[in-house]
Amino acid sequence: MIKAILFDLGGVVVFNDLNAQLKDFSEELNIDIEILRELEIENHIKIILGKKSVKEFCSSIKSRFSLGQDSLTLSLIWNRIYNTHAKLNFELLEKLKELKKDYKLGLITNIEDLPAQTHQRQRLYQNFKVSLLSCRIGVAKPDIKIYARAISSLGLKGSECIFIDNKKSNLVPAKEFGMKTILYKDNEQLFKDLKKLKCLK
Repeated sequence: MIKAILFDLGGVVVFNDLNAQLKDFSEELNIDIEILRELEIENHIKIILGKKSVKEFCSSIKSRFSLGQDSLTLSLIWNRIYNTHAKLNFELLEKLKELKKDYKLGLITNIEDLPAQTHQRQRLYQNFKVSLLSCRIGVAKPDIKIYARAISSLGLKGSECIFIDNKKSNLVPAKEFGMKTILYKDNEQLFKDLKKLKCLK
């Protein structure tokens, strides 16, 4: 019996576009986007694990491109551009109100510290009983420990949970715990899949 539904954030609850973010950031600062992209890839794991803050990452950008702005200013620009591209999935958020009546809802997300703060100010996490943010707990998908922590926090078995993510690679560990999984493509498909599992009417 399904008792909980766990969601990914980026690409499911929030639509964001890292490539567009990097493009806007590079254009605003007049720096090479390919070098910026390489720098982001090099630092990505450390940032989402909370081992490196966005401000510290921006310090690396400052050094790499010999920029005049300080790291705080650069991090504010980075976050402003993230906020411009990050769009809440309001249709899904509305549907969560219906799902909350019958299921425990959880969030498992790989996220940087500043975007995590942005969504906290939006009270986004209040929609979920459990919110596991990689930058705050030091574990990220697809590490199996973050799924184990989610199940434990909810006091449930894997077989009692559904996990929804827009990346196939993040669904594999969930299946190992016996969770039912849904690969998110769009809201229409998600709602159909949830109806098939008898979670929506």
